[in-house]
Order: sequence, then structure tokens, then C-alpha cells
Amino acid sequence: MTNRYAATPFSPLESAALDWLDGFYQLEHLLSTRYWVTILAPAASPALKFAALVHDAERFFPGGPSGDARAGFDDCDYLFAHSIRSANIVEAWLRGPAKTQDETFIKHVRKLILRHEIGGNSEEDILQAADSLAFLDAFDWLIASWVRQNHVSPDQAREKLDWSVERIRPPTARRLALPLYSKILEALDPAKNIDIASRKAEAGDCRRLIG
Repeated sequence: MTNRYAATPFSPLESAALDWLDGFYQLEHLLSTRYWVTILAPAASPALKFAALVHDAERFFPGGPSGDARAGFDDCDYLFAHSIRSANIVEAWLRGPAKTQDETFIKHVRKLILRHEIGGNSEEDILQAADSLAFLDAFDWLIASWVRQNHVSPDQAREKLDWSVERIRPPTARRLALPLYSKILEALDPAKNIDIASRKAEAGDCRRLIG
């Protein structure tokens, strides 16, 4: 199943970003977001595919903003702080270790990351939708861990899943979300056997994810 993440070949820059973020427990989510971008927009620009692959990069680095379920999952203070920090970190990587010289590309990627939580134009809506699809697709273990560790209640976890679907704008993406939503709801069943530690380890292992 995970070979689908490499069905659309990675550019040299994307491959470098995978090396950069290897070991990040949300790497599978990033790969899944890129995958869903290619499904929703087969002719997606290099900037859109790259932004999908790195949009949550800031969570790999300590010191980021903390969300609070009591503030709701549509907490703009958190979403904006998260997006700005990711955009800053990715831009610094592009200009520094990646030695990217294409200023237009850098600005395009930055704008997409800044808007990945809220959407905007058609391209930004695709990224937001792909992000939501990837959450539903790859994060059953994370939702289960939130509930088991009492970070959120089962009702709050369901609110997160509902919000992930409700914010999707492209009609095609909404249709794709429904079966993913139904499946991830199973993670809220206390009887569901999810090996969270193993899934978390796999979710951050680039070699296991893409071969």
C-alpha cells in the first residue's frame, strides 16, 4: 500500500526534503498529503507537490505552538502560528542547506504553506483538502493515542475528524473523504487493536514508507 507514495516520482529537491525529515513521526502524513495532491490535481505544480511534502515541517522541531482541544480545532491563533513557523523553517532550509536559487519557487512554496490550513485560491484549497484527506488516511494511530492518553475525549477526537471533513472545499475531495472518515472512526473503538508504538515508528521511517 505504501508504495503509492512514490507512484509520482520525487524531484531531487523532494528527495532531499525526505532525507531532512526522515525520522519525523508525521512523515507518513506528509507523504500522504503529497499523494492526495497528485490525485486531486494530476498536473500539480512542483511547488504544490513540494509544499504538500513539507507543510507541517515545524512540528519536527521543538519550540512550536501548542494547540488546545478546548479552544476548538479551528483555533486561528494556533493554526496561523503553526503555518507561519512551518513557512519560515522551510524557507530557511530552501535558502540554506538546499541552496535553492529559484526565488519564484521559494515564494510560491511559502505562500502555499502559509495557507495550508485555511485554503484560498484553487491551488491552496487543494493543499488544504489533501492535508485533511491525509489526516483521515494516515492518522488512525494518532487519534487513538490522543484518546488513550487522555489528551482529548472520544467526543473531542470525533470533532477533529468532523472538522477535517467539513473544511474541505473541492467536491471531489469531499467524496474521497467519506470512506476515509468512516474507517478512521474505528480507531475510537476501545476494542480496536492498534499498536500505536509500531505505527508511530513506521510513520516516521522513510525507507519503510516508500521502499
